[in-house]
Amino acid sequence: MKQDFTQLQLHSSYSLRDSTINIDKLIKLAKKHKVKSLAITDYLNMFAAIKFYQKCIDNNIKPIIGCQIPLKDRVSKHHLGSVVLLCQNISGYKNLIKLISQIHIQKKPNENPGATIDLLKQYNDHILLLSGGRTGFLGNNLLTENPDKIINLTKLLSDIFHNRMYLQIDRIKAENEDIYNNKIIQISEKLNLPLVATNSVLFLDRHDFDAHEVRVCINKKIKLDDRVNQKEFTEEQYFKSEKEMTEIFKDIPDAMQNLSQIIKRCNIHISSDSYHLPNFNTPDNTNIDDYFDKKVKSGLQKIIDKNNINNTEIYFDRLKSESDVIRKMGFVSYFLIVHEFIDWAKKNSIPVGPGRGSGAGSLVAYALDITSVDPIQHNLLFERFLNPERISMPDFDIDFCMINRQKIIDHITDIYGENKVSQIITYGSLSARAVIRDVGRVLGMGYTSVDRIAKMIPFSVGITIDDALKQNKDLRKEYDSNDEIKNLIDTSKKLEGLPRNVGKHAAGIVVAPDEIDDFIPLYRVEESDEIVTQYDKDDIEKLGLVKFDILGLRTLSIIDKAIRSIKNKNSNIVIRHEDIGVADKKVFSLLQKKLTSGVFQLESSGMKRYMERLKPDCFDDIVALVALYRPGPLGTNMVDDFINNKHGRKIDYEHPLLESVLSETYGLILYQEQVMEISRSLAGYSLGEADLLRRAMGKKKKDEMELHRKKFIDGAQSNKISATIANSIFSKMEKFAGYGFNKSHSVAYAFISYQTAYLKTYHTSEFLSSALSSDMDNTDKVISLVDATNEMGLIINQPNINTSEFNFVSINDKSILFGLGAIKGVGQTAVEHILDERKKNGDFKNLFDFCERVSLTVVNIGTIDSLIYSGAFDCFNEKRLALKNILDKAMKYGQQKQTTKNTGQHELFENKSESISYDTSIIDNSLFEDSVETRLKSFNLEKKVLGFYLSGHPVNEYRDEINSMSIKNIDSYFKDYYSKKSDDDYNVLATISGMIINSRIQRIGQDRFINILTLDDSTHRLEIIIYPDIYEKYRSSIRENELLFISGAISVDDYNGDLSMKAHKILDLDAARQQYATEVELFLSSDLINDKTLLKIISLLEPHKNGKCPLIIKCLSNKHIVPLNLDQEWFIDPTSILINNLSDLLGKENIVVKYH
Repeated sequence: MKQDFTQLQLHSSYSLRDSTINIDKLIKLAKKHKVKSLAITDYLNMFAAIKFYQKCIDNNIKPIIGCQIPLKDRVSKHHLGSVVLLCQNISGYKNLIKLISQIHIQKKPNENPGATIDLLKQYNDHILLLSGGRTGFLGNNLLTENPDKIINLTKLLSDIFHNRMYLQIDRIKAENEDIYNNKIIQISEKLNLPLVATNSVLFLDRHDFDAHEVRVCINKKIKLDDRVNQKEFTEEQYFKSEKEMTEIFKDIPDAMQNLSQIIKRCNIHISSDSYHLPNFNTPDNTNIDDYFDKKVKSGLQKIIDKNNINNTEIYFDRLKSESDVIRKMGFVSYFLIVHEFIDWAKKNSIPVGPGRGSGAGSLVAYALDITSVDPIQHNLLFERFLNPERISMPDFDIDFCMINRQKIIDHITDIYGENKVSQIITYGSLSARAVIRDVGRVLGMGYTSVDRIAKMIPFSVGITIDDALKQNKDLRKEYDSNDEIKNLIDTSKKLEGLPRNVGKHAAGIVVAPDEIDDFIPLYRVEESDEIVTQYDKDDIEKLGLVKFDILGLRTLSIIDKAIRSIKNKNSNIVIRHEDIGVADKKVFSLLQKKLTSGVFQLESSGMKRYMERLKPDCFDDIVALVALYRPGPLGTNMVDDFINNKHGRKIDYEHPLLESVLSETYGLILYQEQVMEISRSLAGYSLGEADLLRRAMGKKKKDEMELHRKKFIDGAQSNKISATIANSIFSKMEKFAGYGFNKSHSVAYAFISYQTAYLKTYHTSEFLSSALSSDMDNTDKVISLVDATNEMGLIINQPNINTSEFNFVSINDKSILFGLGAIKGVGQTAVEHILDERKKNGDFKNLFDFCERVSLTVVNIGTIDSLIYSGAFDCFNEKRLALKNILDKAMKYGQQKQTTKNTGQHELFENKSESISYDTSIIDNSLFEDSVETRLKSFNLEKKVLGFYLSGHPVNEYRDEINSMSIKNIDSYFKDYYSKKSDDDYNVLATISGMIINSRIQRIGQDRFINILTLDDSTHRLEIIIYPDIYEKYRSSIRENELLFISGAISVDDYNGDLSMKAHKILDLDAARQQYATEVELFLSSDLINDKTLLKIISLLEPHKNGKCPLIIKCLSNKHIVPLNLDQEWFIDPTSILINNLSDLLGKENIVVKYH
């Protein structure tokens, strides 16, 4: 009789520290060799248990779930070696979950995790114990420890596990293996313990040994050369066949028979048919269904009364229908749990979003105040969220204020108990680029070479190395022609996609009805020392446990801050964001004018462009824009069709019944819900069946789609619609379903878009100051929001050490005060310290007073530098460069004062800091006279600490000269682009000027890069793309803090829908003047015509004469202008140094550089 066979000790790649075994490939191997059962025994975790179990069941393979666990001494904590535990049944599985959870929960910092004998005594029922092979408690100690001590431990374990203990015997050609195996056999006979044949499997094929060694090195962060003499693993640890194992153990046939016996003893069934919802405790322990009915009915009645809804019968009928489905599916407690913590959040002034995802389609959710969206008013479908014909757990994704999100998690933990709530694990994997880098490092290859290969892999989500070899001919060439690169890539392919590390899900938590480790094993993440589930969110859902995504949305924090600011300024104004109406003409006017910087979802250049053309005038238009502005629809003509249809193009409906469904989107199928409605209206589908059709279309399953096509056509014919028309409509549905968006989500997010637009329209200063405060760590976002203030006619006042707060503050309707927290190099601790001192002892009088009063360890020299350069000390009426010049003295003075105060001493002749600050011996103002050079330096230092120019802009120093060159400002091109009425290619040859405020490098091919600059001319910014040949030609001119003149083609960037320029020519100011200036004119008024001034002019001109540009001096006298044409000797080189010096001497208005 043929015996059962498998490998009982097997690590999958989820062991993390070793193994290259991918579960799908393991299943494939088992099917190929007709192996009927498989075991998984990962080290110290059960990460893969559910995935492994389900894939085995799907492939008619018997799963055996186990784990390799180290033993440790209870007192010394010393590791004794490991054991392999196998679950006999579901009870054993639950005990193993408890055991491994306790190991991680009890682990102390800097302590190796392991199970004590006491833990094994507590959780051993229905579990088989294998001795762990060469790394087990016997293999680890048998050749070194006192044999009696080892025998005693073996007896103890045998007493605990009774007839459920086996001694493993491996034959993997390990060091001293024969000696060890002989001792194992002796102990087996002495203690009457059965032997079992295992192979400690770590890879599938013998040839995978080298890749496995690389995997081990990646985990240990060492190079392969460091393991030349390793004795930890052998190339025999692959998945040997039954034939191979039988041959190896032909002298111990019992070991193979016992293997078969163990397989028979392990029979586990993990149910995924039921749900394990937390218990919701109703007030006074009333019946939960009665309580649910009462809550939803009273909630709906409040909505009806508040909104003066007339067609109440429709609402209560739908409420009953939804409630019946929720009760039938067993999800009453789920809805009440979500209602409870959202209600708690709102009562505790924590902003909650209007809804997210398909949950906004539920009227019950609206009645329970889970969402703020009326699904009937917006034609949203409950079945899109919860379908009785597609049984699955409901899943409310809920947005909360980013700042207070953790409070929600803490509240849920308090309500249900810390032992019933856990955050969820995530697994990081070896992606294509990452694995190339890791393998290259382990193989000892040079960084430059490995980096070059890694960067040949296109930067796109989910790309594999095989994909990259097909897409990149240069990579393929390297692979085919270079053996070292071939080995790198082949080894990387064997490791690609394997789990690499674990982390914590950003938003997900799971809540169980009883202790969490009754259902899911727990794990301690080593890096953060946090406890998380060992199963990921997908496996948790398969087991029927409740997962909540407690998401943080920054925009809700912005809205909340803005409303608080409004109330603080005027207590008579009462605003609740959820009560803001959605039909205000002024708000739509703001959108039509494209004034949407800072408006949620509507602020990108591409979105502004479409709003310019669409002219949204109703809430449904915003809903549609949120759904349309995605890669799918943007890649078709859907957006153009939508806009053209709105503005009067005739819409032809293939059948009259389509008009009621598609009129809100001007004849287009835009939403998934419309696919469902068409199926119901035309073909008689129930909404549950229609949801199944929607899912089938989204998955593009051909066989399933053909069945639905027939069903749809048959249903349509029953409704007196011809088969030809029905087939055509179905085909259109199928096509558009690929781009269809969840309308419930679009409506919910459109509410947030509208609310932010409303606040920007009516409370501009408060809204934008809140937005700036929320994003102050993101310079790009701050710059965008500064643009928003400019477009709304607001002024941002520079930071002021005596009036600024940490955040941006709305001063009045027209101005915002810059927040100290947004200054780079300052930091929250320093700002809080400064504000605390200011609150206690009043305004700072000068720099010396500041240095005397603040702690110079908290507020260090770098912090004060940043404050000076930002303009925060301009209120002291000293030039910034002068303040920097005396900073060392001021800090020494402050330190001296603080030391004296701390030691209780008093100076006999104490100088007040006010007098020292203005001592002319300390500040030499002549060093810092107002000049072009000092102004430019101040501007550039300001940009360094603020990220942009605030108090002025270098370009404005040259504005008249730039205008004389007939160079248009950057903003004019954006206005021209936005005014276009079609999406025809925009391409304009132009020359622009400005300052570099950002730069980056981007790879475009093998050893090919482009430089991308952001140029700012004070009116707008534009990205400049510089290809390698252009960069090499003009690289000496490309310098930060220099005015540049760039010629090229301005067009629409395919990636972000914004304008960008491909540069053809780049000049700095000196080069532009040299090439294009025709003459320089100096205007001398009568008061400047004197020997001193003339001699100064000559001294300035002397180093620059004999140039190519004519110099003309024009004397102004009695309203007459007398030109003096100088001979060629006084032709000049119009450098920046000369022009700036002349401007400082004569006044900028008296210097004119003329151009062609």
